[in-house]
Amino acid sequence: MKKPLMISAMTAALLTCISWAQDPSQPNAGPQSQNPAMRLAPGTIIRAELAKTVDAKKAKVGDEVIAKTMDDFLSDKNEVLAPKGSKVLGHVAEVSPHQGESASTLGIAFDKMVLKNGTEVPLKASIQAVGPPESNAGAVNEPTGGYGNSGAMSPAPSTSRGGYGAPPPNAGGSIPGGSPTGTGTADGTSGTAINGRLTPNAQGVTGMSGVSLSAGAAQDSLLTSPKHNVKLDSGTQMILRVVS
Repeated sequence: MKKPLMISAMTAALLTCISWAQDPSQPNAGPQSQNPAMRLAPGTIIRAELAKTVDAKKAKVGDEVIAKTMDDFLSDKNEVLAPKGSKVLGHVAEVSPHQGESASTLGIAFDKMVLKNGTEVPLKASIQAVGPPESNAGAVNEPTGGYGNSGAMSPAPSTSRGGYGAPPPNAGGSIPGGSPTGTGTADGTSGTAINGRLTPNAQGVTGMSGVSLSAGAAQDSLLTSPKHNVKLDSGTQMILRVVS
């Protein structure tokens, strides 16, 4: 009698092990089917436009900032890795409204890109240039502010494969920028905008009177106006440069 009972117990234990191994909730020990994580190489330039208004009079530190890419990001095989309209998410890092003699400030830090399929690509990007919405830009003015002599933002030369200042993609999935829109401005000067569209090597603030751009204290990009509240309308153009 003892032997059949022992066999029965061993069979039950074996069935339990098989059931656990086939449980779909358990991690799959087989080969991973996911592609290697994509990344944005330092120096990559992203043309983007704000998806919603950010106003220093109303914004608070930590508020989400949403921009959308204005170009497809292509691989070295011309495959679209990140389509136009992918989100670039950031947050308000510092802000103060205009009061009396005090200047208005708005600091923004960008943290990641979110592709249309939901994939998140971590990044740290600073604002290299900012200008009004393309539809409202009209005649382009010269930059009214910038990073001064700090050297934090130098012009980014275009590269092959349509990249904006980024090296060509590698096997790890590096994403370069989209197709260049050209250089020069409507008034014949070098590298600010064409027909109201900021070019990849634009720097500082264009078409926004009294606003300057500098590096902020919280690893952000700081917009400052001594006379009125800094307000970035929906559609505001930005040239972002990936730092890391």
